[in-house]
Amino acid sequence: MPARALAHYVFLADKMKRSLHILVVWTLASILLSSQASAQKTYALGIGGGAAIPVGKLSNTQTTGFNGIVALALGVADLPIGVRLDGIYDSFSRKTITSPPTTTYGFRIAGILANLIYAFPGTTAKSYIVTGGGLYNTKFDIPGTKAENHWGLNAGVGVTFAVGPVASFLESRYHFISREPTKGGVLHFVPITLGVMF
Repeated sequence: MPARALAHYVFLADKMKRSLHILVVWTLASILLSSQASAQKTYALGIGGGAAIPVGKLSNTQTTGFNGIVALALGVADLPIGVRLDGIYDSFSRKTITSPPTTTYGFRIAGILANLIYAFPGTTAKSYIVTGGGLYNTKFDIPGTKAENHWGLNAGVGVTFAVGPVASFLESRYHFISREPTKGGVLHFVPITLGVMF
């Protein structure tokens, strides 16, 4: 690997680690502050799914696929800040490339993420911002190919709205996965998810 490319990757990896450290400290601080603000804890379990859109280099070989999510949201009544732990799964279909003829394969991404959520005031509907990071596991659908683990970040916006006894949510997030240049460089994708919180 050229020295310049290696130095750039080391810089990105160091920046990623510092960002994750800040996220962990921020998350712990929000939980402690929430505990002091109110003794009434709230939580919700969520499931959802939708489209997974490849962006950047990933869109050269993959087409829009699907995503699934399971989530555990933690917070305190009357506070706009919360914590959400997500398990995600995104699958992308291979793109047919005829000029020049290129062999492509399906690709999937799974991940465990820790996020902070800030909800704006609302009555029947509330918009929110979500941001965080975690560990992503990636793999091509090629027999014998091993999965790889990489750190990454995500950020996005969403809206929650009441549908009977449950709260539904619609959100879109931008995911950035850090990979070495020798392994294809960074990955970008955007899932659009519709789900429910219990």
